[in-house]
Amino acid sequence: MKYINFNNLIITNFLSIGNEPVEIDFKQGLNIITGINKDKEDRRNGVGKSTIADAIHFAIFGETIRELPKNFIINNTNKKGTIVQLTFSVNESNKIKNYKIIRQLKPTKCYLFVDDEDLTESTIPNTNKKIKSILNSSPEVFQNCVIMSLNTTLPFMAQKKVEKRKFIEGILNLEIFSDMLLMARSEYNDVQKKYDNVTKDFDYANNIFKLLNDQKNNFFNNIKEQREKILTRVDTIHKEIKNYQKNIKTINKDLYEKSREKYKLIEEKLESVSCQMSDIKTKITRHETEIVFHNKKIKSIGTKEDTCPVCLQEISNKDRTHIEEEKNKIKKEINNCEQDIESLQLQITNIQEVKKTNKLAQNKIKEYINNIKNTNSNNKITKTCIDNLNKDLSLNNEELVKVNEKETSVEIKDLEYKISSKEIEVKELEKDSNEIYKELSILEVVKYILSEEGVKSFIVKKILDILNNRLLYYLQQMDANCICRFNEFFEEEIVNEKGEGCSYFNFSGAERKNIDLAILFTFMDMRRLQGDVAYNLVIFDELLDSSLDEKGVELVLNLIRERVDTYKESIYIISHRKESVKAATGDVIMLEKKNGITNRVDLPTNI
Repeated sequence: MKYINFNNLIITNFLSIGNEPVEIDFKQGLNIITGINKDKEDRRNGVGKSTIADAIHFAIFGETIRELPKNFIINNTNKKGTIVQLTFSVNESNKIKNYKIIRQLKPTKCYLFVDDEDLTESTIPNTNKKIKSILNSSPEVFQNCVIMSLNTTLPFMAQKKVEKRKFIEGILNLEIFSDMLLMARSEYNDVQKKYDNVTKDFDYANNIFKLLNDQKNNFFNNIKEQREKILTRVDTIHKEIKNYQKNIKTINKDLYEKSREKYKLIEEKLESVSCQMSDIKTKITRHETEIVFHNKKIKSIGTKEDTCPVCLQEISNKDRTHIEEEKNKIKKEINNCEQDIESLQLQITNIQEVKKTNKLAQNKIKEYINNIKNTNSNNKITKTCIDNLNKDLSLNNEELVKVNEKETSVEIKDLEYKISSKEIEVKELEKDSNEIYKELSILEVVKYILSEEGVKSFIVKKILDILNNRLLYYLQQMDANCICRFNEFFEEEIVNEKGEGCSYFNFSGAERKNIDLAILFTFMDMRRLQGDVAYNLVIFDELLDSSLDEKGVELVLNLIRERVDTYKESIYIISHRKESVKAATGDVIMLEKKNGITNRVDLPTNI
């Protein structure tokens, strides 16, 4: 806990205070600030008592509680040289530091010192931030825990729901969670944008990577297709060459000559066979002539002629037998001739078969010889075709070499380098994406923790009973005729003395004042119990000059005395009521306004 003790205040040319500084040393106990207006028949109003509270607020936050324009803050008579100096000490972890704030108007300046060391920033807004961080308070919390002006500050119960919640969060030191939630949401949105950008970059890079790979695959597929086509053509050429080579018959002269000799031999055999056939046919003709002759001879035998046609001798009767014998002989001769003819005919048939066979062989040899001649002629053509095929083969082999060289070309190396670089980029982006996603997940948890349903709700539930118990205590001490509680959403629930639920505005002005004071004291306690900072100073402006009756004033004073005894605070009540002066246990600061200027004067004896 940080303990802040306000020590001293010096005011010059601020509102109704003029060139003569008004200085106040803040003392422990119940102190009273009162005054008299000499410009208005010694009236108690319009003296400038509230100037003390405004000056403290101005020193810290650079503005008055009433948020007056700066030209209205400067003393109207002197119109320059506004200076408010506030000193205080901070005790944190048993280390005490002494601070001094000097804030000016005309010229506008703000200075901050710690133990005489200048902490002033380059700009007033930056110096203001540093002051707020030292005091750990917003203007709203400060106005409800340190300086409470019941006439100028809207009562808590009359504030809007959003304002109530903001104030309670400030009192209970929960606003840090709201601030952290805003920071977490902002960081989450930033990280989400970063994640979206990285995801977008990853998708783009990954698509490029895939396109490059597709390009590479298409490149190699084209090479493969080209190679296969070339190899197919080469294979076809090889087959064609082989077929041509198979068709080429090597014909030598010996084979040609042997064929010719064989042809001649067969030709000679054919001539020999033809001669044989001619001889046989001659023999057949001769035999046929003989047969005709013998037949005639036979016919002549036995005729009236008595001469033997064979032996040409005269034939006697007894020689008739001889004739028959001769006839039989001739017949035998004829028969022999016929047999010879038949045999010769058979020889002719055989010779004809041989001749036919030899003729066929001759024709085959002739055809073979012609084929050899034709083959020798065709071989030249075939060799030309083979030469052309070999040239085509050579061209295809050269093309194949070029195609194979493409696999190691500069083009493919450049493509592979791009792929490798893009792959590294994709992996890095994927890594970044995963890391950012983890960060998003963590921030998602952080957002929940800092949300209304998270740690804030947990803390509220823990302290809600304490708050409501303190509020009940102060309502009882103020003799209020109602019970008021806050739920976990900091919504008030009021029950009147009849046990009926009702609104804050159902009560009278005095009754509402009791509720306001009970809530005020409750929040002051909660600030000390739950907050991270405690102030020694409390200023009540017009606390006792409102709608409170004498009993109400006494009850309030009793509570204030209790706080002084409990917390050893320096409590200042700005009041013009005489009973308040009598109740003081510390200083009574008397202010006098004369000719429009407020000064501090000695306390009159007749007051």
